[in-house]
Amino acid sequence: MNKVLILLLWIALFSLGAQAKFKTLNCELYDKDVGIIRMCKIKAISRTRNLINIIFDLFQAVESGVMVQVQFFKRANGWRPFLYNFTVDACKFFKKPNNLIIRLAYEYLKPFTNLNHTCPYKAGSTIYIKNFELDVDQFRSRYPIDNGEYAVHVSLYYDNILKGTINGSIYHFNYKDQ
Repeated sequence: MNKVLILLLWIALFSLGAQAKFKTLNCELYDKDVGIIRMCKIKAISRTRNLINIIFDLFQAVESGVMVQVQFFKRANGWRPFLYNFTVDACKFFKKPNNLIIRLAYEYLKPFTNLNHTCPYKAGSTIYIKNFELDVDQFRSRYPIDNGEYAVHVSLYYDNILKGTINGSIYHFNYKDQ
């Protein structure tokens, strides 16, 4: 009986680690001729875990000129810019991934998406992020962050015209830091 209690206590202590949970996700497409967002949602797995799914159907071929602006924010008496704000040419990045921050983020996202080749993307293509669950331990090993609520704002440009945005927020809490 004592061994069972010790085992349960050990499991409970070591399962209380860092947690992160998606709070919001909003996908907006400003040019309906480019494509359609079929899915943009957070799916609950349990009270402490969830994942995101984004599915986009492309109506027009994309040859080059796709710019992605990524901004990070932290909530502290309103949303404040946090660490990174950068823009990258997506087609050039897939040819030569030389931006360290983007490369790390892409390697983290790669198992969940079909964005895996350079431009062109053909009309009729489906681009997705499926069942993306944030692995906090892996994320914190690359990006050490404090407790709190964080947001990411992704703006998608094609030929220097804003075509869409993806906004999301994550609540991060580390029990070990308490």
